[in-house]
Amino acid sequence: MDRYLVISSDGHAGLPPERYRDYLEPKYRSIFDEHLAQAIREREEAEKFMLISEFNTRWRAEAGEGLRGAWDPDIRNKVLDRDGVVAEVLFPDGITERNSPPFGADLGMRPAGADPELQWAGARAHNRWMAEFCAHSPLRRIGVALVPAFWDVEDNLREIRWARRNGLKSVMLPVLVEGQASYNHPRYDPMWELIQDLGLVVNFHSGAAPDYDKETPGWVGVYVCEYQFWMTRPLFAMVFGGVFDRFPRLKVSFTEAGGDFWWHWMMQLMDFRAAVKKGSAKMGDHSRNLSMKPSEFFRRNVWVGSSAQMEDARMEDYYKIGVDRIMWGTDYPHPEGSWPDTPRQMAGSLGGLPEPELAAVLGLNAAKLYDLDLAPLNALAAKIGPQTSLFNRQAA
Repeated sequence: MDRYLVISSDGHAGLPPERYRDYLEPKYRSIFDEHLAQAIREREEAEKFMLISEFNTRWRAEAGEGLRGAWDPDIRNKVLDRDGVVAEVLFPDGITERNSPPFGADLGMRPAGADPELQWAGARAHNRWMAEFCAHSPLRRIGVALVPAFWDVEDNLREIRWARRNGLKSVMLPVLVEGQASYNHPRYDPMWELIQDLGLVVNFHSGAAPDYDKETPGWVGVYVCEYQFWMTRPLFAMVFGGVFDRFPRLKVSFTEAGGDFWWHWMMQLMDFRAAVKKGSAKMGDHSRNLSMKPSEFFRRNVWVGSSAQMEDARMEDYYKIGVDRIMWGTDYPHPEGSWPDTPRQMAGSLGGLPEPELAAVLGLNAAKLYDLDLAPLNALAAKIGPQTSLFNRQAA
């Protein structure tokens, strides 16, 4: 085949806020109606706080119909065809497109200020819609179910089973736990066991961070330098808490760290601390129960969804992490992603990789992670995938 199979590890989809009403249980619709205007206003204020209101207004005007692909399946498939993308992992949407699920069940899902019952209601509404959206094009959609995991593990188990029955292939857990039990707590073991046994993937996506004083100068700079850390905290907890020891078949993906140098640095840091050097020895032997180095758990249980700033990565970073761990992502329809210029950006980012590694990063790693059937995917890739010559020219 003279074309590559491309599976995006990072796509976003969600309804316009008022349309989530139809997917809520009836008992939550009146309170949804009361809070809708407030939620829209808060989203607009967040844009101003993030200093992106003017940028987003311009982006929406330039993107035009393509933004409707966040919820319109036919438009989305047209965008994927033009980008040469056969399938994609679908996370909830964010601020730029104003399509976040209700009641704090959004991309930054967190416990602070949340009503557990309502947050679960919002998550289930999104999951119902996501299952419907994926059913429209099951070959091309890798649906991610929202699970606000910190409230009640039995609720987690019920929603995870529902997600699997309804064709979703992954669950997204919150990055921030903010005073709730961290992911190294044994209370989560039934959840890890179920996810492992069902063959689902655990996803953590960047975006969430603690509140900042938005009146102080430079707070955006602080955020963009540390949001990767908050996304990485679950990894620390799971490694040193022995989660990967107890559940060796658990598959976890971390998406959009904004720089692939981050992960081999984290692997090096964890290995250094696990060796119980002088500086940490006084705190006890915190690695006594680890059967492998943290970096070895990483290379067995963890994948990295690379998107947004992948063009800034260096080839040596891929090899330090493990080329079999890296997955390309377009981040569609977010403005920091590769759309609507995906083929050129793919070639510019990955044109120097040898063919086997290039095929792995573009699609085969994701296909393995999500246990996808390659035959129908390759059939579609033969029609719409980027031509191999595109990358050969770039490499030359």
